Amino acid sequence: MVEQPSQVQLDEASTFLVQRFGAEVSDVEHVGEGAWSRCFGFTLNGSELVIRFGRHVDDFQRDRLAARFAARDLPIPQVIEIDRAADEWYCISTRSRGTPLEQLDASDWQATVPAVLATLDALRRTDISTTSGYGSWNDEGTAAYATWVGYLASVMDDSPDSRTHGWKRRLVDSSIGDESFCRAFDLMVELAATFRVGRHLVHNDLLNRNVLASQGQITAVFDWGCSIYGDFLYELATIVFWAPWHPAIEQRDFLSVSLEHYRDMGVELPDLDARLRCCLLHIGLVHLAYNAFLGDGETLRATDRRMARFVDAALFR
Repeated sequence: MVEQPSQVQLDEASTFLVQRFGAEVSDVEHVGEGAWSRCFGFTLNGSELVIRFGRHVDDFQRDRLAARFAARDLPIPQVIEIDRAADEWYCISTRSRGTPLEQLDASDWQATVPAVLATLDALRRTDISTTSGYGSWNDEGTAAYATWVGYLASVMDDSPDSRTHGWKRRLVDSSIGDESFCRAFDLMVELAATFRVGRHLVHNDLLNRNVLASQGQITAVFDWGCSIYGDFLYELATIVFWAPWHPAIEQRDFLSVSLEHYRDMGVELPDLDARLRCCLLHIGLVHLAYNAFLGDGETLRATDRRMARFVDAALFR
């Protein structure tokens, strides 16, 4: 059974906020929702805030931990309160204004590219020396895998305690089956064994209404539930992989622009092709599993076609 996201409605959110804070609450509005939570904006004593409701408190706890990484080019909202609300959890944080990156038109995207690159640099430079491991990290900042290849290979797991448990059988039974998944997985593991990478902070969900921009500047980076530690090229790969879904981004070759930026910054990129392809293949594999779990056949097939591009040919010759 596919887990349902938060079902909290606007009137319920408004009632909860008035009960929690009193008559000082105003301007409650539905802001948006994702796969796991629903968000509402409100004003409290003149301050603009948001409250999210969801069933997974660990996502909110990661947001609270991520806030300590905030920097000039990495504006992360501050978490004010996390607590229980009936059969769900809620998280209150500061509110920022702007347009989601993927909703910018072509001219606004082009004007924002320098700020996006600055944010990628800020993520790459973030000090995570007090943390450990590769892959998804918990509310203490610890990730489970000792190596990058170990994390990448874990995409094959279908653990009973995973939110998407059951995806493997659904993929086998889907319209595409699991042949292309297994082929891409084998190639990814083979490539990953040829290089080593350091540990960097990766948001891993920038193009899903989680980054706001205004007048060419990034105003907020939030929802750290998918964040990992690993190769900083993974962040670039997420934008490259999903660019065809966003015409304004696809119109400009963000990969070439980014690599030129890294060269200008003096950032060394050893094993570039193998590293990028591993990231791109992993992104495809993760989302084949996710969409098989959801039963979203259309997106499953589109993701499979996109992933095939990185299975069949090297990026650079």
